[in-house]
Amino acid sequence: MSTPVKTETRQKSESIQVVVFQMGKELFAVSISEVWEIVLMHPITPVPGSPDFVEGVVNLRGQIIPIINLSKRLGIEAKEITSDTRIVVAQVGENTVGMIVDAVEKVTHIPTEDIEVPNGIALEGEVLNYVQGIAKVEEGLITLVDLEEAISL
Repeated sequence: MSTPVKTETRQKSESIQVVVFQMGKELFAVSISEVWEIVLMHPITPVPGSPDFVEGVVNLRGQIIPIINLSKRLGIEAKEITSDTRIVVAQVGENTVGMIVDAVEKVTHIPTEDIEVPNGIALEGEVLNYVQGIAKVEEGLITLVDLEEAISL
């Protein structure tokens, strides 16, 4: 006679779904709920007098969308544009913006228990408000970006 195997009911942990992308040598992510689409690079029309991280605008299916270089905005060394470079189109508050990223890695779920809020991260006296958290995953660490903070002037 065999002993019955107990099966434990595991509660599913809460998680957030994110788009993971690469900038420089680091991985970053934003909530999938903010992302409208991911597109190949388009010709960008410069806008005179705009901040240095604003590359210009593109016409995406009849809608003019400002394009920011997220690497420049976050102070990360920007790579050259390659066949992997993408524009992540996101809704940030009332605005639709495109963000140039080096490569989009994947869309995934990150358990909230694997995310730590980095209290007091500062760079040269400036608090990095755009960091929502740091996720510990198999690939290493992923910085979760608060887009509203990251693109605010």
